[in-house]
Amino acid sequence: MSAEGVPHHAAEKLFTSLETRADPVLKVLLHDPEWALTPDWPLGPYQRHVLAWWMAAQILRTTRQRKRLIHQRAEAPDITGLPPEVRTLAQNNPHLRYIVENIATLALALEARPWALGFSDMCLLTSDTPIAVWNRPDDEDQLRAAALSDVMLPLDPHCFLFLPGPATRAADPRKWVDHLMHAKGAIGFALVEVAYDVADQFVIHHPQHDPWKHWKPNSLGQPKPWDGQTHSAPHYVLEYPVFPLARTSNVAGLWSTHRLAPQLWHTPDRDKVAEQGVGL
Repeated sequence: MSAEGVPHHAAEKLFTSLETRADPVLKVLLHDPEWALTPDWPLGPYQRHVLAWWMAAQILRTTRQRKRLIHQRAEAPDITGLPPEVRTLAQNNPHLRYIVENIATLALALEARPWALGFSDMCLLTSDTPIAVWNRPDDEDQLRAAALSDVMLPLDPHCFLFLPGPATRAADPRKWVDHLMHAKGAIGFALVEVAYDVADQFVIHHPQHDPWKHWKPNSLGQPKPWDGQTHSAPHYVLEYPVFPLARTSNVAGLWSTHRLAPQLWHTPDRDKVAEQGVGL
């Protein structure tokens, strides 16, 4: 959107293109008829590349990012080398400019990280901030934040992607490469807490997989300085065992008939699903 609230169609075309290319990869991750954690893991190089670009867009395009940028009013770097049509869009919209400047570098950084595909016994939720950059969601340098932090993306009510940061993976060589994880008990509660804390205006959960029936976060969440919030930010540390890659050790996926379609959680127009969620 422009400063006057007018949509930038070129930007929407970019996001739509990323969504279209990512959709088949999400189906690979979520639509296995037998297993909750697909045996087609790790992803191939092209699948990983496509999903990394889509994830970078999800991190950068949120309302939380836009409010952070407006609040900080940071001086923007030089963009004279960009194509004229992209430069014009970026000049009219500081948030779009920020996306244009950072999406490629962020995508490459995410692509180079080890990834975990996880299953949570606890029902998960998502929000208008669909990817949680742990402990640094509003860092002035989002590229540094993504490089140093754990990164989590809930995919559906029980499956998620988790990119362990340097500290989380340091002591376990099995986390230096792509792996699987099974979030049992309190670990699942922690995932819900983190997703809840980074939400800007609303959270979303599947009506048949309601996390509030089991446990509801009561924290103040990550502070929003643009709203005058000054409380201390919560800090998270996660330790988890690596789940075996063997198909015989996988989590049975019979529950998957109740899964939430990924396009509902990760639609380009998140306002259309706001009524499915819980306002903050």
